[in-house]
Amino acid sequence: MRTQLLCTFTNEESFEDIVNTILKTYELFSRKIFILKLEPSKELVVSYNIIPHEQNSFLPNTIMVHRKKESNTMYTINALNRLIADLNRGVVDKSFQIDWDIYRNSVILTNGDSYKVLKTSLFRIVDVQK
Repeated sequence: MRTQLLCTFTNEESFEDIVNTILKTYELFSRKIFILKLEPSKELVVSYNIIPHEQNSFLPNTIMVHRKKESNTMYTINALNRLIADLNRGVVDKSFQIDWDIYRNSVILTNGDSYKVLKTSLFRIVDVQK
């Protein structure tokens, strides 16, 4: 079954409303929604896995990401390519080996023509009843 890992950016005042919107909008693949705090900001990232349908569209402030389970690192493909180019003297090579431990508990996002690494910490886990 194909799934998509999505991240919606929000804040402490709005995350409960975002979670309720997610529950009404998507068919979730897993029973858990993870809310991560971005360090050192007060911004939160709500992370959840959906079963995509043609009628689905992303909520505002939402991106699709990938996750490296071993290091709990989330990243966009564009950010990963920019990271590889930075580490590999400008060459984007899909076989380049990344030391994922350096990016443990992080989100890697694009930042203009570059990338940024934001550390995360667990804020809350919402256990969804199916």
